[in-house]
Amino acid sequence: FVTDDATMASANKVGEVSKWVKLISNEAHEFYVDRECAMISGFLKAKLTNGSVESKTNEIKFDEIKSSVLEKVIQYMYYKVRYGRGNQSPPEFQIEPEMALYLMMAANLLEC
Repeated sequence: FVTDDATMASANKVGEVSKWVKLISNEAHEFYVDRECAMISGFLKAKLTNGSVESKTNEIKFDEIKSSVLEKVIQYMYYKVRYGRGNQSPPEFQIEPEMALYLMMAANLLEC
C-alpha cells in the first residue's frame, strides 16, 4: 500500500472507479490501498460498490480504528490476496499479542 497523495491524485477523480482506495484512521492517517485488496473486506466491498458517497470518492473514514490497527488490517488484506490463491501453506501472519483484541474488533467491523 502507499501513503502519498500524489499516487491517489494521479489515479483518481471523483466518481471514477480508481485502482486506489483511501482509508483514513481515527488519527487522520491516510492509507492508499489497491482496490483489489480492499475488496477482501465485505464492508469495504459493500461501501465501494453501492453507489454511496464513499463509492464516488473512493475514500472511507474510520472514526473507531486507530492507525496502527488499520495498517495491520491492510497488511492482512495484501497477505490474503498474495497467499489466498496458492496451493501451498502460506507463512504465518504475525500479530502482536497486545494488538490482537483491537484487530479482532476491526476485522469483525470490516468483515475480513
